[in-house]
Amino acid sequence: MLASDEDGGTLEALKFSLASDIVELLVLTTDGDFLQTLRDAVGGARRLWHVLSADKVSDLLVAGEVGIVVLDAQALHEAASVFVGQIKRQFPDLVVVAAGHRDDETSLAGLISAGLVYRFIHKPMSPARAKLFAEAAIRKYEDQRRRAAEAPRRKPAPPSGRNRLAGVAIGALALAAVVAWMVHRSGGEEATAPPTAEAAKAASTDSSQLARAAAALAANRLTEPPGDNALEFYLGLLARNPADSSARAGLAEVHERLLARAENALLEERLDEAAAAIETARKSGIEGGRIAFLTAQLAKSRERTKTAQAQIQQQSRARTEPQSTAALDAKRALALRLLEEARSAIDRREFAHAAALIDSANGIAVPANIESVQGLLAAARKQADVDAWGQLLKNANERLLQDRLIEPANDNAKYFYLTLKQLDPGNAALSSVLQDLGTRLAGKARRALILGQVDAAKSWLDEAGAIGFTSAEVSSAQHDLDAALAKQNFMTNLVPANQLTLLKSVQPVYPSKAEAKKMQGWVDVEFTVLETGKVKDVAVRAASIPGVFEDAAVKAVSQWRYQPILRDARPVPVRTQIRVRFTLS
Repeated sequence: MLASDEDGGTLEALKFSLASDIVELLVLTTDGDFLQTLRDAVGGARRLWHVLSADKVSDLLVAGEVGIVVLDAQALHEAASVFVGQIKRQFPDLVVVAAGHRDDETSLAGLISAGLVYRFIHKPMSPARAKLFAEAAIRKYEDQRRRAAEAPRRKPAPPSGRNRLAGVAIGALALAAVVAWMVHRSGGEEATAPPTAEAAKAASTDSSQLARAAAALAANRLTEPPGDNALEFYLGLLARNPADSSARAGLAEVHERLLARAENALLEERLDEAAAAIETARKSGIEGGRIAFLTAQLAKSRERTKTAQAQIQQQSRARTEPQSTAALDAKRALALRLLEEARSAIDRREFAHAAALIDSANGIAVPANIESVQGLLAAARKQADVDAWGQLLKNANERLLQDRLIEPANDNAKYFYLTLKQLDPGNAALSSVLQDLGTRLAGKARRALILGQVDAAKSWLDEAGAIGFTSAEVSSAQHDLDAALAKQNFMTNLVPANQLTLLKSVQPVYPSKAEAKKMQGWVDVEFTVLETGKVKDVAVRAASIPGVFEDAAVKAVSQWRYQPILRDARPVPVRTQIRVRFTLS
């Protein structure tokens, strides 16, 4: 951490505060392609933070208002399930999306079933699928915020995860107590009599069924097996008491998990499984927009799958059937369609998909048409690079204006400058950014030197050197820093007093008040012996009785003379320390 710009500031004053920024998405990954795909999917309307190590995740979660966390299992040094469990216990309202391969999904299966991991992304993924995942997570996050905003302020936030199960159990106990009280009150003159056996039995039954419902929900037995699932238990409770808040909350959680199961299957393109999950959700009583939306998405996915299969079959027939006029026409039609879809993919900047379509058309399309679309792809990729470099330059200049020179990690002027320099070393704007950034770093170093913050000044100058910036101001600040470090070293490296030869000693004048009170003591003083042997810069370091003997000690030592210390046959100044004692004879 470096020095503050404010006069009198300390090193702590420059700490970057993340609490003022609302962080919407946080991504932990070391996979550059995966990160870029997510950035493209989220777009500029959402803010995305990137960290490379798990220890940085908690810092941002504590400092900001993170709603969505994407965790790449390959970036976690510990077991992914352990880490996810830890952050969900600490931040239960987070929308957690995990990413990885099949074995990673297996290790997280329990957390996915329990709803602690909202979605699992299989790598690698296309930009289109990434967009679907991002939109689903954002909808989930915004739905949570909307429900929280609509809830009355005096009503506590609904518990999540294990806390919700505990709440259900507590609600069951409360329900039993209320039933007992109502029976007790309704007796009129017989109010003092104990509750009827029927009422006690009903309350006990509801409490038992509520506990069984909570256990089924915890085990993710949502609709199966018959007679022992959360849906049937909660519906039974509501049939007896439609106002049962615990049963209503439990049923809402069952509905949410059924919808999540359907959305997961749909995003993973497991269409038969998605259709079954949607039907199960509908039969459970879910109605409205989300069911309609999922049904429409299922229909679109099936249509895309059908079209893709037809294209593959057409392509296969075109390659194997005799070259009749009809076959040639079909081959030409397929080639034109593949190339047209490649152009559409290029327009959407789905370059990998476009390249695959061009490869499929190769051999059946006219070579000139293939070459034309390949040219479009190359130009689009180049333009995408230019746009990306332009965004890096814009980010660098914005961070300079915000004075975010080196912090926070991966979102500061230095980071964007060095990234742009690596990707586009010939960019004409690099020199301007370098000059601005280097000048600001040198100014920070100069300010730190003025405030006497030597370590901070050295850090700022090191940052300037790391980006390759040199200037007269940097050289001047480095010269002053070297002098300050030399002085600091001189002042801290004391020569033992017994190595010096005292030529003249002046006894201190005993303070009259101390003498009258028969007070004795000592004072430790530190001072410089100049090349001439004179004493200079006398400073008190400690005293046995503060405020009594210090002045007398300083006045006396200031008049002492020493034999100069020689190094390489030349006198040099040295720093030493001695204890001056005050005793009564």
